[in-house]
Amino acid sequence: MKKFFKSLIFVMVLFTAAGAALPSLAASFPAKPVLAIVPFSPGGGNDIVIRLIAKYMTPALGQSLVVENKPGAGGQIGWTALSKARPDGYTVGATSQPSMVLVKVLRKNVPFELNDFQYICNFQIDPLVWVVNKGSKFKDAAGVLDFAKKNPGKLNVAGDGPQSNVQLQHLVNEKALDMKSNFVPYSGSGPALTALMGNQVDLALTTLSSAVSHIEAGRVVPLVMFYDEKIEGVDIRSSKEIFKKNIPSAGTAMRGVAAPKNIKPEVAAAIEKAFEEVSKNPEFREQAKSLGLIIKFIGSKESGRLVEESHKIVEEYKSLF
Repeated sequence: MKKFFKSLIFVMVLFTAAGAALPSLAASFPAKPVLAIVPFSPGGGNDIVIRLIAKYMTPALGQSLVVENKPGAGGQIGWTALSKARPDGYTVGATSQPSMVLVKVLRKNVPFELNDFQYICNFQIDPLVWVVNKGSKFKDAAGVLDFAKKNPGKLNVAGDGPQSNVQLQHLVNEKALDMKSNFVPYSGSGPALTALMGNQVDLALTTLSSAVSHIEAGRVVPLVMFYDEKIEGVDIRSSKEIFKKNIPSAGTAMRGVAAPKNIKPEVAAAIEKAFEEVSKNPEFREQAKSLGLIIKFIGSKESGRLVEESHKIVEEYKSLF
């Protein structure tokens, strides 16, 4: 009997010790570098902001953030890889709404669900703007609308597409403004701007971050921004100011990171905290500003709601694609 009680006490001590060790195991995250999957090619908006964040991540996270590009199918390949990764916190992936929602809603047989992810945070917004060449016949957004109404289908608008956040905003604009134009899809905002500057199209609908260097150089002129909130340092009139209408900013790129679902809450919280710390770093913010990146941090709960809101908008307008 004494042997039995001694064995029982020994087992209890072991379990107590193991239980006490659990918090320390969670606290030890991360014990190695964290991989960040970017589901787009190098040099794009998502890639640029993640790589900039990675430069400042080590002090905040305690380990480095290693970026790996997995481009293809408008982000589908990279997001599929993220959804199937181990939920241990050592693999995260760049997200971009509403692009992620568009991939899922508009295509068949997409091998991931929107709830396959734990949305960690969002840290960048990238509104869309109408821009024209400096010598364009269009001097303001009202002139563009007037021409489109008088000449249905004659206005050629370059943009990233098809089935992109840019095309979504284009369709929203047409419905809200009761106009008809010809959307000309390119493989990104960069090529769309090149086409505009080559006088192949009349107008470009593009992300602000892609256009800012051309705006500053005087090559293109911004006419309107399809985002109603005031943005520090951005002197472009909003669509609400110009058109006196509430036009949903459905295509605004909202960039952040997610992890596979079932990640431990304490590990997800540690990642979120690190990204928030970097987003507040003055040196990081100054460098982001110089690149035309608008930093706006929101946490996990708000990021999850953002996906739900994007899903509702895409469902509303999907019949127009």
